[in-house]
Amino acid sequence: MKRVFLIDAMSHVYRAFFAPMGMKQEPLRNSKGQVTQAVFVFTNMLRKLLNDERPDYIAAVWDTFAPTFRHDSFEDYKANREAMPDDLVSQLPYIERVCEAFSIPVVKLDGYEADDIIGTFSRQIAAKGMKCVIVSNDKDLCQLVRDPNVVAMRQNAQNLRRKVPVPPIEWCDEAWVEKKFGVPPSKIIDLLGLMGDSVDNIPGAPGIGEKGALKLVLDFGGAREAMDRADEVTHKTYRESLQNNRKLIEQSLELATIHCEVPLEMDLNALVHRAPDREKAYELFRELEFKSLVKEFSDASAGLFDSLPTHTGEAAEKRIETAYSVVTNGAELDRVIRRLFESDEFGYSVNDSNSDGRSSTYDKLAPLGVGIALGNGEAFYVDLENFEGGSSKAIGPLRDILTNKFLDKAAYDAKSINGALLKLGIEPTAVTDDVMVAAYLLDPGRTNYPIDFLAQAYLDSDIAHTIPEGIDEAAFRTAELADIAARVAPVLRQKLRSNDQENVYAGIELPMIDVLADIELVGMKVDGEALVSFSADIKEQLEALSKRLFELAGREFNIGSPKQVGEVFAELNIETGKKTATGQISTSHDVLVELAQTYEIAQLIIDYREMDKLRATYAEALPKLIREDGRIHGCLNQTVAATGRLSSTDPNLQNIPVRTALGQEIRRSFIPEKGKKLISADYSQLELRILAHITKDAVMTKAFQDGEDIHANTARLVFGATDEKDLKEKRRLAKIVNFGIAYAVEAFGLSTRVGISRAEARKVIDDYFATYKGIRKYMDEIPQEAKKNGFVTSLFGRRRYFPSINDRNFTVRARQEREAINMPIQGTASDIVKIAMIRVEKALRDEGLDTKMIMQVHDELLFEAPESEVEHASAIIKREMEAAAELDVPLIVEVGVGDNWMDAK
Repeated sequence: MKRVFLIDAMSHVYRAFFAPMGMKQEPLRNSKGQVTQAVFVFTNMLRKLLNDERPDYIAAVWDTFAPTFRHDSFEDYKANREAMPDDLVSQLPYIERVCEAFSIPVVKLDGYEADDIIGTFSRQIAAKGMKCVIVSNDKDLCQLVRDPNVVAMRQNAQNLRRKVPVPPIEWCDEAWVEKKFGVPPSKIIDLLGLMGDSVDNIPGAPGIGEKGALKLVLDFGGAREAMDRADEVTHKTYRESLQNNRKLIEQSLELATIHCEVPLEMDLNALVHRAPDREKAYELFRELEFKSLVKEFSDASAGLFDSLPTHTGEAAEKRIETAYSVVTNGAELDRVIRRLFESDEFGYSVNDSNSDGRSSTYDKLAPLGVGIALGNGEAFYVDLENFEGGSSKAIGPLRDILTNKFLDKAAYDAKSINGALLKLGIEPTAVTDDVMVAAYLLDPGRTNYPIDFLAQAYLDSDIAHTIPEGIDEAAFRTAELADIAARVAPVLRQKLRSNDQENVYAGIELPMIDVLADIELVGMKVDGEALVSFSADIKEQLEALSKRLFELAGREFNIGSPKQVGEVFAELNIETGKKTATGQISTSHDVLVELAQTYEIAQLIIDYREMDKLRATYAEALPKLIREDGRIHGCLNQTVAATGRLSSTDPNLQNIPVRTALGQEIRRSFIPEKGKKLISADYSQLELRILAHITKDAVMTKAFQDGEDIHANTARLVFGATDEKDLKEKRRLAKIVNFGIAYAVEAFGLSTRVGISRAEARKVIDDYFATYKGIRKYMDEIPQEAKKNGFVTSLFGRRRYFPSINDRNFTVRARQEREAINMPIQGTASDIVKIAMIRVEKALRDEGLDTKMIMQVHDELLFEAPESEVEHASAIIKREMEAAAELDVPLIVEVGVGDNWMDAK
């Protein structure tokens, strides 16, 4: 059957523009300053679509900027949508030229949206007995796939950290829609009409939401049927919304409906897929300075491209022909191993397609096969499932090479790979290179580093889109992963060397891999029964809070819904002074904190939200994470935070409040095994000590050197505290100011935190800088350094880039300046904590102790120790942590011991 592909162009353009920003990545620009990121991403999407799918017919369907019939019938339609960013507007002509260069017709019509044209064409295509493929991820287009000849094609961004992996392509037919949304395509309009859609300003029925909309559609068959039988609805909020908002719901249903009778006849001959116009493509990509694409569309040889600037995403090495093969017997494996000894560095990987997606080292399953690469494009897949004589015949030789400390080896995400290999009884020696970690150091603003990104960015190579005959996909991908790791490793290492980051890489980040794996393997023991009981107590408290909130509001409402809280505030005439991007009354935490000084209901909502979050995130979730050994084995993430800090997931233990009674109760549920104790070792005021060292402020440095209480010192010098009673209150304020200054707090932020006017906050800041003159100087100089170099560094050489620090938008520029001020402090703190972890683990091992590091949270390290080792281990931990760095001021570590995490603090 012939296939016609209809691309929802503007949807892809927005995804191309915002996806890189969401990863905090610097957008591509050419040498003239023109932003080209959306063009680059859109072009790659198009090339992949054309190469993989080979469409018979194709068109790119666009919106125009003219008003549509929906604007005529509903004046607020898309009224709150923010104006298209200038950086995107400037790229639209280039994207249309990309379509032209690839010989893809552009279809658009004033007065109608792209969705309506796609709907009209889809009917015409299906009527001709052909297959219509709608290339879009927008859910409203799912209403069109009710015809078996119409299908939607979703292109999903790949994220290796995604807990539930999704395929790169999803084919969305009627069955897929019903599984995804709970209703067939014919009911998508009803669903959207009730739940609304903030993107398109479809208001929906107030107070119903997605879950409520689904229930009503399933119970009554549709939105209008639900309105007609509203008196049968048992849920009070849903019932009243249906009864009181019929006109609004009817409007929403109309806005959600794609009209399939646009006065536009499809010219099938014009949509025939034709070869690209190579001359137009060459000129366009040369203007945009996409070097790899210029090469692709030109027969020119070396020398032509030397003058083009190199961007993120451009090549660092020539393409290499790859050859992957499967090893299934000892003789073949011996030949591969002999060749390994001739290579400078080999790559390795595992086939963990049998994994359940959990991220902790503890949860890895024994791999089905191992990938080995020589670094020259040649790689092998050792098939453990089908190895002659059984997998044990392969495991021995593999163990020999992976534990050989004289062989340099590279991997992608060595922590996960080594965790899987442990299940085979193989404990690899430390890697020479982990390319995921190296890429993170070079570009810490991203939130993930997929292998296809590394291949494109540093090898001018795409991962294979088709698998050669004679090798299954899992085997091929495993060999490919090892191959890319081996080939990209020297490129990344050279870039790190050029950036003076090799010491951070080799001295901190690479040794951390094994430290983190050990922590994940050991895990933390949790008292699940105590948490279940605690969860029940929280529910009772939440019910009491709900009752009081409903009394204050005069009616019931969804306390967890910002929209409904905003409606209650409007009914009570509580002015927040702020609105969200969609025009709703803002009920953010900062807004509620300000209102709480006047309104009881605001404080109770804060209490409810915090309590409910702790219940859902910890009290109820933690027992479900307990493994068969009675312990939780979370994941410590090394390549997430731009400052170098570690983050934790499954569960996230970084955000358990330590000062609230509920947070303390959750910490009490973390306990040691019988006959053991927990040791908590926490740096005292680490970031402020780093601030004193970096700024060379004489007053703060002397206070730390003399062992003074820095907050009391600030209370006396800045706030003028005199007697003990006065000092106690003003020390609290001084502590907020001290830590706030480290994060470049401004008058507005300080006034909100401390509860004073902005004028008073401004005076406090001025007085602070008059006292700590070195800090003022530092805060003036660092943003200028960032503007000049584009980055700032920690004391140990860790970099963070600030691509928007010269932005014309004040808000964007100011945020980057604050982050630049904080980076040397946070970055250095993260380096010191990591160095401490490496030192402590080595010292405990060298002493032959059984004490284990079981968690890191901010500046605190947590250990589990046999009772007989507590005193000796505590002394070692304190010694090694305090010796992690030499500063102008002493590093102080406070050590506590207890029968649970809270009591050890």
